[in-house]
Amino acid sequence: MSNIPDTTPPNELGPPVEFKCTTGEQLASQTAEIQCRQSMGIVPAKHIVYEAIVGRGDRILMDFTAQGVSSQVEVDGVLQGLPALDRQNGDMMLAVFKTLAHLNPQDRVTQQVGEFKATFDNEVRICEFTSGGTQTGERVIIKLISKAGKFDSLSDLGIREPLIEAYKRLSGRHEEDKKMQVTSGMVVIATPPNGGGLSTFWDYALRATDRFMRDFVCFETPNMNETDVENILVDVVDPDKGKSLAASIEAADIRQIDVYLVPQLTDKATLERLCYEVNTESKQVFVSVRATDGIDALQTLRSSGVAPDMLAQAVNGVLHMRMCRRLCENCKQPFQPNPQYVQQLGLPPSHVQVLYQQFHPIPDEQGVMPEPCRVCLGRGYLGRIGIFELTEITEPLRQALMTEADPDKLRQLSAQQGNQSTITEGMLLVAQGITSVDELQRAMGV
Repeated sequence: MSNIPDTTPPNELGPPVEFKCTTGEQLASQTAEIQCRQSMGIVPAKHIVYEAIVGRGDRILMDFTAQGVSSQVEVDGVLQGLPALDRQNGDMMLAVFKTLAHLNPQDRVTQQVGEFKATFDNEVRICEFTSGGTQTGERVIIKLISKAGKFDSLSDLGIREPLIEAYKRLSGRHEEDKKMQVTSGMVVIATPPNGGGLSTFWDYALRATDRFMRDFVCFETPNMNETDVENILVDVVDPDKGKSLAASIEAADIRQIDVYLVPQLTDKATLERLCYEVNTESKQVFVSVRATDGIDALQTLRSSGVAPDMLAQAVNGVLHMRMCRRLCENCKQPFQPNPQYVQQLGLPPSHVQVLYQQFHPIPDEQGVMPEPCRVCLGRGYLGRIGIFELTEITEPLRQALMTEADPDKLRQLSAQQGNQSTITEGMLLVAQGITSVDELQRAMGV
């Protein structure tokens, strides 16, 4: 065995992942990149980003404790474990990430936010980096953003045609019959409280509106950066400078704005002002909230303290979305359910002859497991699809919202008025073989 030490530069070890700074002055970025290439921390940094990219991961989560570093990658909304690191290698890796993002590697307490770029096999990811101290050490989140993106519209997310047509009508845009357009009223955009995607869903919901024939203004507080849609003016309101969102919306009346947007409602006064703009000035309003379904979104708005009759009079509908994973078309397994099982699922037994489930490998006679699917890497799922619920506010439902506080009674009435629930919409995906019962239950939190 040779005693000659390995003089291979650290940057040439590990997977061929390249890192680049995306912020800061050119000289400072060049210095940071050289420093990282010379650090042994770049090897575990390349490995963890490589695993995320080839595994189609969206986020990397790392927890630093005295015992070591645990890491997970989020793929299609589900966290999957990565090999653990000892603390020494983990600290060197973290120093590389922070240096690339022009942050302070020595600060392990203060929240730090930055970004850098990673490239592997012509795939480019913008890496949005966030770190902050915890009770046990430090948590790091790296969001991997593809330039190409996974979706471009609500249709790409999987909304059914009848729902998107109904939503366009409520949002002031109807392709075939302009008389059916609703150009006033409040439309609520919602996603579950425990998931991401609200910013993305908000943008896509706005892209489906008619922003070229009417004037849209979005009111955001500093550093919110929720809305980046063509033909929408963003008005940044800083409460620390003595101006509230409600006052800014009131002041905008003289500008003859057609549509008001508030992606994050912060107080009762703002919601009351928006209701006034709808009920008195016949404006159209879009807001977004976190909620489990359409009725819960309305209850969330109501809990702000606004008068129930004022809210009920203003709101026209809620478009709610949650994501579930698609079964891998290459390896999903068909099975014939018995009629009783199909009936329990709420599906018509006469129309459902076969359902599909995630691939479950079975060893051969020698006990050898089959090779994992090369398309989904053995996960059984590939990509995601949205489950949409559109709660249209009919007159009976509007009257009930003024006096009824029981959400279950409101859901029952909503169903009687023809609004499909999230679980019903999800079951359509199960019946079509797009997802499985197990995945729908996971997505619904059942």
